[in-house]
Amino acid sequence: MQKTALIGPALLALAMTAAQAAPPRTVPTVTRTVQLFSTLEGDWLDAVHQRDAEALKKIVADEFELRSASAPGRPTARAEWQQQAFAAPALESSIEQMAVHEYGELAVVSFMWKIAAPKHSAVPTQVFVVDTWKQMEGGWKAVARYAATVDGASKAVPGSDLAAPAIHKKY
Repeated sequence: MQKTALIGPALLALAMTAAQAAPPRTVPTVTRTVQLFSTLEGDWLDAVHQRDAEALKKIVADEFELRSASAPGRPTARAEWQQQAFAAPALESSIEQMAVHEYGELAVVSFMWKIAAPKHSAVPTQVFVVDTWKQMEGGWKAVARYAATVDGASKAVPGSDLAAPAIHKKY
């Protein structure tokens, strides 16, 4: 009986220690704006995968441009970006770690774009993206994308045209 009396409190102490040592599990809450832009970004990816120019027109503004970290002085205009995006193979991808900052008619959306690229491919597997969205024509449209590869500086951001001439703008 005495052994049982000693084991009971020891087991209780062990269980309490284990409960205290385990970090609390948290479930991130998705905000309304993150949900909205997750849907829009997903629709954008789907339109590119399906080569659907009409669907893309509803999401990407005519004045859209892509700027990549590998060639920040060479913006890729919408027409060139779309041509390259539609010509590239449709690879599975996902969006993670999204943050949205809304400023009236503008929203800045950042996320990690993970791409299931084949091994030894020139396509990066991780791209950090910052999209600028603007309310227009009764909805949100992407007006600019800033992107940088995370997994290799030698890899180009999908859709960027590194061979394009530098455009000199007056600021």
